[in-house]
Amino acid sequence: MNDYKHHRAELRPGQVVEYLQNNQPLVSWIQEVQSPRVRVLNINQREVKLPIARVMPWTGPVYSPDLSRQDVLQLLQEHHHRRNSIQEDLDVMDVWSMAQGEIVQASIFWFAGLIWDEPDADRTAALGRAMLQARTHFKFSPPDFEVFSRETAEKKMEEERLHRERERLVSIGKDFFRKLHSGEYSPGDQPEPEDSELAGQLKNILVQRIKNPEDPHTQDLWSKLSAGLPQDPHLPFILARAWGIYPEHYNYMLEQAAYAWEDSWSKTHDPEIQALSRKLEQESGEPAVDGLISIDSASTRDIDDAFYIREHADGYSLTLALAGPGLYWTFGSELDRDVAHRVSSLYLPEGKSDMLPRILAEEMFSLNQGQRRPAMVLDIDLDFQGIVYRLQPRLEWVRVQANRTYAEVEDELAMDPASRLGSALRLARTLRAKRLEQGAVIIEQNEPIIRLEHTPRQTLVSLMPGVTHPGAHLIVSEFMLLCNTVLASWAREKDIPLLYRTQDIVLPKDYSGVWRKPEEIYRVIRSMGATLTETRPRPHRSIGAGAYASVTSPLRRYVDLVNQAQIAAALSGHPVRDRTWLEKMLPFMNTRMGQVSRIQKFRPRYWKLLYFKQQARHTTWTGVVVDNSGPVVLSLPREQVLIRAPHEVFGGKTMIGQAFRLRLGRIDPLNNEIHVLEAWEE
Repeated sequence: MNDYKHHRAELRPGQVVEYLQNNQPLVSWIQEVQSPRVRVLNINQREVKLPIARVMPWTGPVYSPDLSRQDVLQLLQEHHHRRNSIQEDLDVMDVWSMAQGEIVQASIFWFAGLIWDEPDADRTAALGRAMLQARTHFKFSPPDFEVFSRETAEKKMEEERLHRERERLVSIGKDFFRKLHSGEYSPGDQPEPEDSELAGQLKNILVQRIKNPEDPHTQDLWSKLSAGLPQDPHLPFILARAWGIYPEHYNYMLEQAAYAWEDSWSKTHDPEIQALSRKLEQESGEPAVDGLISIDSASTRDIDDAFYIREHADGYSLTLALAGPGLYWTFGSELDRDVAHRVSSLYLPEGKSDMLPRILAEEMFSLNQGQRRPAMVLDIDLDFQGIVYRLQPRLEWVRVQANRTYAEVEDELAMDPASRLGSALRLARTLRAKRLEQGAVIIEQNEPIIRLEHTPRQTLVSLMPGVTHPGAHLIVSEFMLLCNTVLASWAREKDIPLLYRTQDIVLPKDYSGVWRKPEEIYRVIRSMGATLTETRPRPHRSIGAGAYASVTSPLRRYVDLVNQAQIAAALSGHPVRDRTWLEKMLPFMNTRMGQVSRIQKFRPRYWKLLYFKQQARHTTWTGVVVDNSGPVVLSLPREQVLIRAPHEVFGGKTMIGQAFRLRLGRIDPLNNEIHVLEAWEE
């Protein structure tokens, strides 16, 4: 009955063959041959038409084509079990060891001859099945098998191991993420997969997806792990928060901007900081300027400006002192690279994070009262119209007489208008009036104070009206604007390359002024173009300056630090870096300023939306319509928030400046969503 040979015999009815289905050999019986196809009955009792090319090279044995269907199926079962039994006893790696290095490719019959003297059809088929499964060592290239080299086999075994680990990671991680998202774990459960290594991989994936939601390296894996979960852009953070990796209100934008909140980042720079401290001690000199005062909030520790003013018959003599890190800064150092990456300090409701190491920002360079500090000093003489007729920048050691708060200065202005601070206020008012004549646009709005109260169960948010100190704030703002404007013009005249803030746009004449109403502020701001950072001076229209370069906050902004260093080099006779150097760093700085300013912009809004969410059930709010060209845009003046709502909510036509009382519905601080439920005219 058996007509088996060591090659694939001519296919004919009654012959036992195998073909691949779902990558598994399926033993079958040829019922009919109609080249180029055969009709077979497989072990699963199905009749199938196949191309002859799909028949595996091991065939046989051959039986009478006249057997009954029941007899055929019984024979197929017998051959299937026999082949499985033989396969279980095979060590296909022995076959690979004998063949590896001898041949590159051969037929299944050649391999069968390595281990049996007279291999029959079942033995050959069992070996073929085993070699098909050994994908790390053999490759089936019909009708033969390729033999992988040792190096290739090891590489494929590693790939297979990684694939198995990946599949296991997806299987366990997908179920674990589903349970995290559904809230099956209570906060005290401390959920964790049993496999600590796998848990670490899942944590790393979440953290990476939080840092970069478009990360291509984890995209495919994340798609599988998150399948079946809501398509929320913040899903990685939501899962990480549920896992306990981050607290509930963690600022995930810090991760996206790679911005270290705590000061621990600076510890690696201790040697450079200590060397800088020794240099300051060695060069410390007697203060050349005394009697200076600074004006800041009571909580400010990084004091970067102070002034002294004298009013006389010809006008004002104003001395401005700026904290001097740029006088000693080493560009290109490890510390400089990290500071450039931070690019600016962050001032958020939950606290402050300094651009510089805290010891530099709040101690070594901060203009703390009674302490000798290096500074850039500007002597400015102005007439009573606010026109500068003399400017003398210099580098000196100074001692600030007093660090004053806005509240203290405001009280003194009210009590004694004839004091030096009164002179400062008169000059500040003159400077503002002069800027308005030059087309300045001044926005006055009272930003609320966001206070956070952390309780064991939640963080409670409250919004308090911002405390206004109009006189004190006007002095500081106008003196700083004056400083940045006159230094920009001075540097332009002397061809000292700086980083300029520009806004070279055409503003309608009626836009110049002081704007306070929400609808006016919205209209004016929407019409103004964005400010740019450039290496060539151009006008800054909304400030009312022909040239403007930010220098006054070298402790808080990297642009100011760079500009101060450029001016300091020119004043001390040292080489000044050319414009090309600035142009090379500008793309990186613009990117970083955008990333960090996004945190400064959106983090306070997050807390405001959380405040709305906590108060929404029993509170309504006042909103003023500022735009109705599309969805209605409302400004909430007390909270300083813009929200949008469909026209239908207002029951008809709205008017710019119209006030409505609002009831808010669903609020999602994480996704920056706030919905107006009801509105009625006030």
